Amino acid sequence: MITKFREAQSQKIKNMKYLYGIIRKFGPTTKGELIDQTGLKQTTCARIIDDLLQESLIAESGVGVSSGGRKPIMYEINPRHYYSIGIDISRTLTKVLLLDLHLTVKEEARFQMDQESTPEKTIAFIQHAITQFMKTYSIKQTALLGIGIGAVEPLDREKGIIVDPINFPATDWENVRIVERLEKLYPTKVLLDKGVNSAVLAEHEIGLNRVVGNLAYIIAGMGIRLGVMTDNHLFQGSADRYEKFGNGHMVVNADGKKCVCGNYGCVHTYSTILALQDTMVEQIKGGRSSLIKEKVKGPEEIDFETICWALKQEDALCSDVIRDFGYYTGIAVSNIITLLHPDRFILGGPMYNRLDLFYENVVETATNRINTLYPGYEVTFSRGHLGENAAAIGAGSMVIDYYLA
Repeated sequence: MITKFREAQSQKIKNMKYLYGIIRKFGPTTKGELIDQTGLKQTTCARIIDDLLQESLIAESGVGVSSGGRKPIMYEINPRHYYSIGIDISRTLTKVLLLDLHLTVKEEARFQMDQESTPEKTIAFIQHAITQFMKTYSIKQTALLGIGIGAVEPLDREKGIIVDPINFPATDWENVRIVERLEKLYPTKVLLDKGVNSAVLAEHEIGLNRVVGNLAYIIAGMGIRLGVMTDNHLFQGSADRYEKFGNGHMVVNADGKKCVCGNYGCVHTYSTILALQDTMVEQIKGGRSSLIKEKVKGPEEIDFETICWALKQEDALCSDVIRDFGYYTGIAVSNIITLLHPDRFILGGPMYNRLDLFYENVVETATNRINTLYPGYEVTFSRGHLGENAAAIGAGSMVIDYYLA
């Protein structure tokens, strides 16, 4: 039935779609609350509720507080009637989630991205995971609403193509028609967007319960990705298909190192795993002492895990470099705040989640600069509520939103 919502023709289905969307957004809720929110007549609202119950799209979920007389029945969407698949394809990990209509994760599968993770092998993993999910939960094809994909840009959303992302460990990721490939495997709707956009959707809908409408989200790992929501609407730029180098190219130090984009001093050179590794290698080759020398045979073997270990050991060099990174990244974050004025700023990805000192220095620098510019204006920083699942959960949410739009 939900698939009929997309091109609703009859007034009955239009009414069901409308009320279902309200219940999904505000439920559990009572008939009285639905009447207040929609302006529908009591008889009309009761009839639509009955139709939704008969289709098993909603279910009774206890009773509410009585204002006199019998306690009112509460209604919520039936989370087990349909499912969606959410996929996050990043440079370090591909994650596949099975989600119910509450966007609760029922099952997950992880695929580490390395030099062998070509599109062929990655899609084969996705296919295997979905097939296993549907078998385990006895999900019929008609109960699978669709597949949402959050991926690394540049993307062509309309054509469903991953265009040409940099720093993928494996080759052949140019012009991958990911949507077409999955549509051939599964007769269902497949949608593609930037992973950071789907993460914004998930945090807005679940983590923040829609109470924050102005939101910025940065994912920092092998690259930098930025997603923005303004007045509860996700910003969709027209340059997504051209963002080969990601979003980390605001200049924060004109005398800084050369960036992969060709400019100098971009925030990318202060906020990414590869930039951090390169800086640590340079410092140790330059003669700086560090505990890292005890862990590796030579500077070229320094990787992100080694740096995380050294930071936990309070290595002086590692701490100095990361504080420096945090300062310049904090300048970039404050610049974004100055332009967009978000109420909430989520800092996610391995750089923020694994390096506490980096996160703390970014927040401190950004907060100090914003307090100077806008006394009294407060931005709440966090690492998000959903962690590394955010992008995949949001991708699954895109499917549901598609039918209710």
